[in-house]
Amino acid sequence: MQKLLRSMGRQADKKQIRLCDTRSISVRIAIMALIPLLVASASAADLAIAPTGARESAVIQARSGDPKGALVVLKELIGRFPNDPRLLADATIVANWAGEDAYVLALYSRAETPKNEDGVIEAVARSARNQHMYSLASDLFTRAERLAPDRWQPRLGHAMVLLDQRKDKEAAILMKPLFETNGSEPDVMRGQAYLCERQQNFACSIAMYQKLAATTPAKSAELRCQMAQALSQLGGNTLAQEMCDAPDPAAKVRLIAGIGAERVRWSEWNDNDPQKQEADGERALAIFEGVISSSKSEDPIWKQAQSDRLEALYNLGRMQDVVQSWENLNRVGATVPDYALAKVATAYLQVRRPEKAIPLYRTLAERSPEDGSLWSGLAYAEFESEHIQRAFQTIDQAFRNAPAWLQSENLKTPQPNPFHASIGMQAAELRTFADMPADGQRRLQNLLAMAPANSSLGRALATTFDARGWPLRALKQEQLANSFDQEDDLPVIEDAQILESAGRLKEADATLIPILKRDGRNQSVTKFLTARGIERGWQASVLSGYERSNGQYLGNMFHSQAYLYSPILGYRWRAYLHGVGDSGEFAAGSAYRSRAAAGITYNYNRQSLWGEVGADTAAPGWIPIGAAGAQFRLGDQWRLGAEGDWDNVTDVQLIARLKDVRARSGRGTLEWRQSESRSVQAAYTKLLYSDGNRRSEVSALWEQRALTRPRVQINLTPQLWASQNSADQNRAYFNPTHDASVGMNTGINWTTWRHYDRRLLQQFNFLATPYWQEHYGFMGAFSTDYAQRWALTRRLGLIGKFAWNSHPYDGVRSPYLDVTFGLTWGEQ
Repeated sequence: MQKLLRSMGRQADKKQIRLCDTRSISVRIAIMALIPLLVASASAADLAIAPTGARESAVIQARSGDPKGALVVLKELIGRFPNDPRLLADATIVANWAGEDAYVLALYSRAETPKNEDGVIEAVARSARNQHMYSLASDLFTRAERLAPDRWQPRLGHAMVLLDQRKDKEAAILMKPLFETNGSEPDVMRGQAYLCERQQNFACSIAMYQKLAATTPAKSAELRCQMAQALSQLGGNTLAQEMCDAPDPAAKVRLIAGIGAERVRWSEWNDNDPQKQEADGERALAIFEGVISSSKSEDPIWKQAQSDRLEALYNLGRMQDVVQSWENLNRVGATVPDYALAKVATAYLQVRRPEKAIPLYRTLAERSPEDGSLWSGLAYAEFESEHIQRAFQTIDQAFRNAPAWLQSENLKTPQPNPFHASIGMQAAELRTFADMPADGQRRLQNLLAMAPANSSLGRALATTFDARGWPLRALKQEQLANSFDQEDDLPVIEDAQILESAGRLKEADATLIPILKRDGRNQSVTKFLTARGIERGWQASVLSGYERSNGQYLGNMFHSQAYLYSPILGYRWRAYLHGVGDSGEFAAGSAYRSRAAAGITYNYNRQSLWGEVGADTAAPGWIPIGAAGAQFRLGDQWRLGAEGDWDNVTDVQLIARLKDVRARSGRGTLEWRQSESRSVQAAYTKLLYSDGNRRSEVSALWEQRALTRPRVQINLTPQLWASQNSADQNRAYFNPTHDASVGMNTGINWTTWRHYDRRLLQQFNFLATPYWQEHYGFMGAFSTDYAQRWALTRRLGLIGKFAWNSHPYDGVRSPYLDVTFGLTWGEQ
């Protein structure tokens, strides 16, 4: 034993050091703390135990500065003695020293590996941290603290994980007593310096390094470079370069790579300063490219630099470069650690290649089943690949496998499992994305009943309320969710989204200012800005079609209509142009009408007004016309509307123009909208014809969702319609004294295909109703239509529609066909 201890002291300066690697603090902790564990005798409980001498010799070799060589020996022993707990424990610790973190986690997953030895748990926790599996690392360090409450090393590891998770305040609380009682320990000093750097208090970190240098017999290159990094943050770049220098070229490359690794972490940390975040990311990328060019592909440092380069590219938002770089590495057979592979999978999702992300996520999730982000990533990749049911199964299985409460024999009070809430929230959000917001709402409300103070769940529920058409309810829910967050964490992008949806554009932009400063490169922020730009920009629509009929009143017609809207002006206004043109051939002759108008709209806080003036360009001398309307929303459910038109070209049949008959009109509407699944509407229309006729129309309908499935909805709509005309029926246009109908329309909406912003929606409608006309009695009326709506890009859409109608006019059935095509720009 004494000989072993002396060899440990002599080899301390020979140990290979990697600058700024997060593993550097933890490895030194394990050196002194785990000596009894590594030299303990093998368990006699299992007959298939490894020779004690061979195992301990490998441990001594590892402690003498050759953990990789020792691990080769231990792996060979494991091949012969796979169930020896002592051998598995030693191999787990040595593998952590050798940097084979994936192997450490694989060993720990074996049933025979000791699960109640603090040294083994610490080693696995360090490897989990190095693999960016922070939740697992935190749980393991916490467990090690319970197993060895008198040791400070697990608490230090726990604090470092909190820093990695950007939980600076919690880490500072944990570090304060640790530093007060163990501040003379070199690793605690390094931990305090790490905390200072995370808080961007580089003067504090320099002070820690100076204190550490005073207690270290020989200043290592690692320590000099750590201090150099802190100096560079204060502007001392030249001095930093002089301090961070190593005579051995290989060692210098390792030190430079370490600088790059630290720059990557800084680029992640600077989430409150996007410009500094980008600058640190660019510096890190340049460093890694220099390391890669100056090393060989078989060198471990080359492989590590390639992995860190992937992370740097990811942090810079260069997802296409992440994908391309990984594919290049894959072609030459190079592997990357799981934390970098997870970034590659996410990059595939963001460049809209989900089919490539699926196998990566599945492999990672199988290796780390406790990592919820991998399961959710797999579910989203399956969803975007149009495997919707499979995505539901994946996320639901992960939810079922995550207990709502964490319990253990050493934990007196069960604790809520954040993984359970997170996966449950994403399972609900996937339902909303699949056009099933009611199911998403139900799931979120069940989760919130268990965790009412969970702000993420509250915001997800607010977004679901918004999707269901309840903007005011969404605002209240968002405010409630915000009340559970720290004030300096607010506002968040969901605040701006919900304000925008509620029509409060100016408030949304004011909310967005601090969000852009803090999270300007965040994907959800970028997506919102893109959608906002489209919604507030230029908008246009053009519809044109042909109608064919042999009926007395319908004839053969060409019809067209176009709108062009300006971008939003002053958060409220838009100017627009409106044009209409119809021409038709009837048995009694030809008719034509057109309209050219300019108008303005007002829309703010969900209240809207519009008005236009123009001329009937088909009439001699251009007859002036005008129209105006308004819609008022009373809460989330009631809508009251009114509009008037001096020359109605929608409700007046074109054949009336043969006698130069026009009509002024007024219309009032009232709607109660419970949600996307149910609404009731009523309308009254009055038309004043230029030939003295007065027509009154009343209509009502109840729209009820009958079936909701992913991307498929069936709506049943009972409806009533009736009209009365004051003049006799002897008119050029259809003019019954009284008529009415009551029937049921069945509508099917089917999102047949979708790929991010591109999609195909097919719509089917069928109406069968008895129709009654005074003096002619009852006859059947039928209509059906089929439409395709293509979203080709975020802005450009195409519409194609085919309709067939068979309706009786004065007792004679007059079927007609109508084919319409259209284009939209900027309408989401």
